[in-house]
Amino acid sequence: MGRTKGTKNKNPPAVPDTVSFTTEQRVEFIATLIVERILEDISNGKPLLKQLGGDHAPE
Repeated sequence: MGRTKGTKNKNPPAVPDTVSFTTEQRVEFIATLIVERILEDISNGKPLLKQLGGDHAPE
């Protein structure tokens, strides 16, 4: 039994595996990740800061 007339094996649209950022966009992306992680650490009682030895950080 053959295929329905007009149908073909179609590949899904290509999705890039990488994203291209300018240097400024990369710096902003990394800075945002760092700030988000610091805020998360503060809201969780600073376990990461304590683990890194940041005993001098203000409460």
